[in-house]
Amino acid sequence: MKKLPYLLLLALLLASCASIQRSKDEGNIERISELINTGQSQKLVEMTELPFLLDQEIIVLDKDVRTFWSTIVEVGFKVEEPVLQSGTRVGPESYKEFYDSMEVETFFRKYLERRSRLLELKTNAGQHILLLVTDTLFTRTIHGFKGPY
Repeated sequence: MKKLPYLLLLALLLASCASIQRSKDEGNIERISELINTGQSQKLVEMTELPFLLDQEIIVLDKDVRTFWSTIVEVGFKVEEPVLQSGTRVGPESYKEFYDSMEVETFFRKYLERRSRLLELKTNAGQHILLLVTDTLFTRTIHGFKGPY
């Protein structure tokens, strides 16, 4: 009986951790979407880590990342009213969400940190976008982008 209050407190803490993580995931998609929608390609480049996974391609050159972000801004690509569909910690099978290949699996295993997150968002136009993000206390890093699909 004496353990019941501690178990309830533990359950409450675990539930709040999940809601805090969801809030961080939502903040990440909102911030990245805002940068895309307002044409801030330079900020996106600064947040992007090399190598960078674009759909199923691994981008290793800074100029290619710069070209990617500036091009989607120039063509008017927008992420309108994004809603977080799911946010999960990157695991052994997460690479399959991007593309089921040995190259993409190696990228996930070699370049992503344990705390990296796979964020799936849906826009009001029905587009699905995947983001690979690592969010620490002071930085937000983009490791991958897939979409819209």
